[in-house]
This record gives sequence, structure tokens and C-alpha cells, in this order.
Amino acid sequence: MLQADKSSTMSLVDERRRVPRYRCSGPSDFRILGWHLRRGRILNLCLDGCLIAPRQLTGYEPGDLLDLRFEVNHLSFRAVAVVRSVHNDGALGVEILNLSGRNRTQLRELIAELAVSDTLNT
Repeated sequence: MLQADKSSTMSLVDERRRVPRYRCSGPSDFRILGWHLRRGRILNLCLDGCLIAPRQLTGYEPGDLLDLRFEVNHLSFRAVAVVRSVHNDGALGVEILNLSGRNRTQLRELIAELAVSDTLNT
């Protein structure tokens, strides 16, 4: 049986992800290709995607392609991503589609750090 993460508000559907997401925090900038820049905060992260809390409602919809930049633990990333879900509070669940090989390696190392940190904090 699936168990909900006691430390977050993720639903059971979120718990069936291919890879686990880890809580984190950092600034993010994002835009639909060619649109104006939006700002927000990254709330959680995995190898395949992240959850972003925009400062303002975006009007974005599932399927919108984003130019995404974010920073966690002083590491910066830039990727092409697609909006997969828009939460009632405006948070965006995005899937990372394109990330350079170097950034993918750094993201794996960051996820390993977050996993250790998450384990120590539970």
C-alpha cells in the first residue's frame, strides 16, 4: 500500500512518480518561449521535474513549453520544460524535457544531496 509523505501535502498520485521528489528551495525564472519573464520559487525537485510556486498567477496550462531557470544550493540550471499540472494555488508541476549533459550530472549530484538531507530531517 502507498503511504503519503507525512512531511508534505503531496497526494497519493504524486507518490506514484517514477522517481521521488525532494523538498528544496530556491529562486526560479520561467517563461513560455517568447513571452515575458515570470519569477517564483522552486518547492521540490527530482530528476524528471519540479514544482514551482510563481509570485503571480500565470495563466499557463498543461502542455505549455517553458524556458526554465532555477537555483538550488547555489547550483544554477537551465532547461526546456513542459507544464504537466497547474494546482489550485497556481503552483506549476513541470517536467524537464531538455537538460545539458553537464547539468544532468549536476542535477543527479544535487538530488543525492537532497535525499541525504531529507533523510536526516525526518
